[in-house]
Amino acid sequence: MTVRWFHMLGALALVVCATTANALAASSPTIESTPIPNPAKPNFSAMNFQLGTWNCSSQSSRRPAPYITTSVTTIDPSGYWMVTKSETAKTSWAPAALATDWVTYDADTHRWLDINTGNYGAYGATTSPGWNGNTIVWTDPLFKAGMDAIAVTPTTTTKVSDTKTTSHTTFQEKKSGRWISVDTICTKNG
Repeated sequence: MTVRWFHMLGALALVVCATTANALAASSPTIESTPIPNPAKPNFSAMNFQLGTWNCSSQSSRRPAPYITTSVTTIDPSGYWMVTKSETAKTSWAPAALATDWVTYDADTHRWLDINTGNYGAYGATTSPGWNGNTIVWTDPLFKAGMDAIAVTPTTTTKVSDTKTTSHTTFQEKKSGRWISVDTICTKNG
């Protein structure tokens, strides 16, 4: 009789295990085996004229002379970023500076994004809905009032030709409250 009882308990245990396994299988999420496709690469066709080497002269209304920047723009090997490496020459009021801009298109938010980093801890982010004719407007969503500037306007860049652009922006000084304009003219070297 002990053997029969033992066999009955074993059979009951098998039934419970099988039922539990079936219930778990039915409630377990299925794993999707279809790979997630890569997002589409940005369409840089409206910006391709920017590829190459550029010399830019920027004049701030609070400085006695313009500052000069040389930039080289390429598309990174992935095809998702337009990369601009810039070097600004030393002036009487600022040391030489290096910066890198990474531009891509965010298809989810339908806007262009420019991430900027530079030596001395510089950083920034601007966004734009894209080109409207020969003009593109970049807005700084991260701007916060600081020690020097308490407000900024968007930067408007105009394509004059495939080898020349102009840009204009302003910022408000905290100490004086005056608005300072910064105008840039860039010409392509190669």
